[in-house]
Amino acid sequence: MHSGNDDDTDAAGGAAVSHSVNQPPEDVLAYWTPERMAEAVPRDIRLPAAEDSGPRSEGK
Repeated sequence: MHSGNDDDTDAAGGAAVSHSVNQPPEDVLAYWTPERMAEAVPRDIRLPAAEDSGPRSEGK
């Protein structure tokens, strides 16, 4: 599954990542038991630095 930029780069110029999911939704729901959800660790998210985000309008 792919969406977004055709050149496979993100807004910051890094490589875009996509994943295909071939599991039925029922299998995914069965996997994520309350115990697994309680032990899950959030994924690290890298945001662009403030100076890399482009120009901003001042209160306009």
